[in-house]
Amino acid sequence: MIRWKSALLGAGTFAVAHLVCATWWTTWFRGVYAPWFLNAGRAVAFTAGCQFVASAMVSTRDPRETLVRAAYVAAGAAAAMVAVLAVVGPGTLFPIVLAIGAIVLAAASVAGGLAGSGLRRTTKS
Repeated sequence: MIRWKSALLGAGTFAVAHLVCATWWTTWFRGVYAPWFLNAGRAVAFTAGCQFVASAMVSTRDPRETLVRAAYVAAGAAAAMVAVLAVVGPGTLFPIVLAIGAIVLAAASVAGGLAGSGLRRTTKS
């Protein structure tokens, strides 16, 4: 079963993070090159942090379900990353950009999901 909420949350989170990065590129992120989340360390941290929070939001007490949802958040974010990259222009290194971007998004999503799952298991409800 596809977790559409998780996938759409991942895609929306990446899209909003990219919009923030593009809007505040020279002031907040001090980017020199074209606005892209892998072009500045602060933008990488911001986008990864957004994905971390998004995955924590969809986490459950069950670690297996949480990992599935985190994978869908990462997949949605990766799909949005591909779409944004297609719009802004892929450049010559796009396969490397896609691979590294997917790794960053997946790591942040899994970490956020596991952190959220751990918090949910420690609280009573």
